[in-house]
Amino acid sequence: MNEPNVTTDACAACLRILKAAAEPMVAAELAVRMQLAGSRETQRRHVRAIVKHLRDSGSRIVATLAGGYWLTEDDGLWKEYLEGRQIDAKKIFAETHRRKMLMDQKGQGVLFRPMAWANVEPAYGG
Repeated sequence: MNEPNVTTDACAACLRILKAAAEPMVAAELAVRMQLAGSRETQRRHVRAIVKHLRDSGSRIVATLAGGYWLTEDDGLWKEYLEGRQIDAKKIFAETHRRKMLMDQKGQGVLFRPMAWANVEPAYGG
């Protein structure tokens, strides 16, 4: 899957729309206002890439699943948002680790790992 092309114009358009918005905007609405091409999911993926680029560049874009994206100047809100994302990331890593451990316990994770008995001499002397 190709990464969306994030341009300076798209980033500027996104920031203009978010600055002018009276309330949070979902990715689909941002995509329509930015006139992004592609299917709905492609548009949303493109918006997420633009938002990631803007955040990496210092823009304080906060998001919720239900509400959407918005810009904030509130230091407390921004800090709370970042801490929430950090907690979410830790939960994902913990869940991934737990699933790997369960997979190993069921034997599914060791299908191609050498078995301990593989190095034992044959009992029939062969």
